[in-house]
Amino acid sequence: MIIRIPYVLLGSILSTRSTTLGFTFSSKSVSPLIAARQSVTNPSYPVSSRLFSTNMDEVAKKDETATPKQAGHGVRNDGVEIEIDEEERKIQERFMEHQSAAPKLGFPTDVRTLVQYNHGFAVMSTNSKANPGFPGGSVVGFSPDDEGRPLFAFSGMSSHTQDILEDPRCSLTIASKDFKGAADGRVNLMGEATLLPKEELEAARETYLKKHPGAFWVNFSDFNFFRMSVMDVRFVGGFARAGSITAEECKDLFIL
Repeated sequence: MIIRIPYVLLGSILSTRSTTLGFTFSSKSVSPLIAARQSVTNPSYPVSSRLFSTNMDEVAKKDETATPKQAGHGVRNDGVEIEIDEEERKIQERFMEHQSAAPKLGFPTDVRTLVQYNHGFAVMSTNSKANPGFPGGSVVGFSPDDEGRPLFAFSGMSSHTQDILEDPRCSLTIASKDFKGAADGRVNLMGEATLLPKEELEAARETYLKKHPGAFWVNFSDFNFFRMSVMDVRFVGGFARAGSITAEECKDLFIL
């Protein structure tokens, strides 16, 4: 059986070779982008013109010199041959030549965009006080301050409030405004959330209400403002586009 697969789809699911995952693919049958990636990560990898599903234990026994497992997506297609016609290959070569010289915004700018231009809600993960050793997760409202640090208005009755008062370590996962799936951007901020001092409350309230103008509850007596000091940033911009940046890099983008 022969299946023709458009390059765009193939390029999004095949990002690297992994013998231990039971597949190999050829620079002739796969795009120049993937072939170039392999030349960087594993210059001496052997090529094959077919894509097979194999038993991983058998592979390990037959090939003791198998390439160590690398990061990437494991794809298993039993007995399926993948072909890309010559015209499609030339189109993709021209496309990749153009893309290689095209200017790119970079991860820090993408992170700032995700943090600043969104609907103002994210998932906060905390160390559960009520269930020690387990993570807690809550959908919370937030607004970044002038340095990109998330501000929160939390009720003292909320479980995540009790968690961070006990252990301020937490993370905040922010998805793009129009997030629909794995191809869309998201960022995970890790750090510590602490109560704001009295002298900073008014500025924090003003910043928060700009993002959430209907949040009248921030003036309730049991609500307090917290700020997250970001210590690490993990970013995923879609398929084959992920990495991390420093908190300082992210902060520099907000201070214009």
